[in-house]
Amino acid sequence: MRGKKAKAQRRARRERNERWLAEARQEEPRLVSALPDMELWQRGRYTFCVPTCHDDLPDELKQAVMAHRTASLEGACPSCDLTNLVSGKGLVVTRHEEQCPAHPDRLVELGERLGVEVNRRA
Repeated sequence: MRGKKAKAQRRARRERNERWLAEARQEEPRLVSALPDMELWQRGRYTFCVPTCHDDLPDELKQAVMAHRTASLEGACPSCDLTNLVSGKGLVVTRHEEQCPAHPDRLVELGERLGVEVNRRA
């Protein structure tokens, strides 16, 4: 019986967090902090960490970084049908399709090919 109750509680927390994320997506993102390579944005209860898109990036990499930023902040990627997951603890995980240029691994590969260092946290 304890297992069913725990499972129901986890499901309830996940559903609550999904509601909170949906509510947060209705609010305008607000820039909280800008670091050299990352920016922190607030939407409702959630804080999103996204890579900075520098003007001097090659166009191909700039487009991929912008797609990654859009996916993180808006929950939709212009390059793939990504999946947004919300854990019971409220962590939002954005998963791009494997071959999407905005996928973190593809960003790193693209950066290597273009001779630009890209941090995996992107």
